[in-house]
Amino acid sequence: MMAIETSSRRSAVVAPTMNSVNLETIWVFGDQLNRDIGALRLARPDTHQILMVESRAKVASRRWHIQRAHFIVASMRRFADELREEGFSVDYQRADSMRDGVRRHQEMCAPSQISVTEPNSFAARELVASLDVHVELSDQFLCHPSLFEEFAGTRKTFKMEDFYRWQRKRLNILMDGDTPVGGQWNFDEENREPPPKTGHDRWPQPVYAQLDEIDAEVMRDVSETTWGAVPDGTWAT
Repeated sequence: MMAIETSSRRSAVVAPTMNSVNLETIWVFGDQLNRDIGALRLARPDTHQILMVESRAKVASRRWHIQRAHFIVASMRRFADELREEGFSVDYQRADSMRDGVRRHQEMCAPSQISVTEPNSFAARELVASLDVHVELSDQFLCHPSLFEEFAGTRKTFKMEDFYRWQRKRLNILMDGDTPVGGQWNFDEENREPPPKTGHDRWPQPVYAQLDEIDAEVMRDVSETTWGAVPDGTWAT
């Protein structure tokens, strides 16, 4: 039985394949679109299925700039397609809320367990904590919050430079023992110089991506709750 995608203005889900029932589910948030992090790193199509939830409540929670909303939602839909091409059964829920999307997934797919990489926002962490899901520690950043607590200790003041040097030493990045390679921690003074007033033609041109049907669909879907100039395929680099 092949996956069948159904869509309407209110919802669009991908029906699970017959062999996806009782697989472990990896729930992927919109800021975790990376095959090599957290719970998704060791997932395999024969043992895991994927859940992604596009929440209408989140999109409508504020008036996002359309380029930001488009970037996030289009990236989610493209990542879902990449995972399908890899062989995964992907349940892409367009739901009223994240909680509603998880509930519908449980009803449709009956996963043996739902695992999720630790979310980055406080609101998402509270949501995950209220659900019966397994949480994998996040490794998206070079310093997990628990490690930052170790750095903070009993410090009375916090400076970025102190944290930067602590990270360099801890991760052994450009270090020669306990001293930085070259004997200098940074080049902040040099970097504060203004850019040259001439010779701008030597700078690289912005990256341009041809917009396609996914982009057009996303812009239609988010247009009612967003503002600003629509994306034209130019991305900041």
